Order: sequence, then structure tokens, then C-alpha cells
Amino acid sequence: MASYNPALTAPVTYNISIDSSGNAAALTCNPGDKITWTNNYTKTVTGFTLPTCVAPQTNPAPIAVGATTQTTYTVTSNSKGSYSYGYSFPDQLDGDTRSGTIDVS
Repeated sequence: MASYNPALTAPVTYNISIDSSGNAAALTCNPGDKITWTNNYTKTVTGFTLPTCVAPQTNPAPIAVGATTQTTYTVTSNSKGSYSYGYSFPDQLDGDTRSGTIDVS
């Protein structure tokens, strides 16, 4: 009987949605998986700090309302752990910066 080897599993593509309240859900993924972000908030994302677990480290901002990042990011190998990222919107009181988390297993 063959055994399961997660290293042989095909990468999965995930889309992290910044929802209508401006928040993003946490994501659990594996090295090699692909990630995009979609902005479903009412304002353009004008600032974005990528998590260090993805490549390329090319800033996706701005992300217009309803748009998805043009770049698809790949979770790098040997990046197990929890990684945060930040994003912001224009004209927000107190410099409204939000954050999300990617857990790589």
C-alpha cells in the first residue's frame, strides 16, 4: 500500500478576500501554495506590506475596489510558521492599518 507524502501534493491556489468591513480571514497553507488578495472593501488599498513567507516581494498596492492582485505570490519553501501582513486604505482616521495572518504548515 502506498503511503501519503505531502511533499508530492500539488500546490493549491488561495485567494484572500479583504471583506466589505475591511478585514481579511486567516489562511493556513503549505510551502509552494499560491496566494492572491482581492479587495472587496469600499476603498482602494493604498498600502500593503507582504508577509515574508511569499515571493516575489513586490508590493501589490494599489488594489482597487473589487480588484485582485495582478501578481500571484508563492509561499516559499522552508517557511513554516505564522506570518503577518498589513494593508491600509486612504483617508482613514488614525491611519487605519489592518492586518492578516498566514500560517504555513
